[in-house]
Amino acid sequence: MIKLKDLLANSSQKGHVSNHHPAHAFAPIKEADEDSVADADMKSAKRLKKQLTKSIADIARSIDIINKSMSDFNAPGLRVAFLTAIKKGIDTARYSSFDERAAYKRFEDYYKR
Repeated sequence: MIKLKDLLANSSQKGHVSNHHPAHAFAPIKEADEDSVADADMKSAKRLKKQLTKSIADIARSIDIINKSMSDFNAPGLRVAFLTAIKKGIDTARYSSFDERAAYKRFEDYYKR
């Protein structure tokens, strides 16, 4: 019959059947990889904020140019065509990217009338 002390004597482990430390059994699992990726993405988003804010301001300036350049009678039509073209580019891509061709096509429809 094999005794436990014989098994431990032939084992590389000292005094324990397991190498796991009981104090670490309930320690929280570190998810450093997910946190570091999220942190890196947030840093990138902060770097892009200024440029993206300028893009939004460019759209607003384009609307102002339309309003200043055209009469109150025709400006709403071009303004709606411009904004609808932007919306079409967003809707077509399902928010994963901007479909520039769809936006141009929709905007050109205004000039075909």
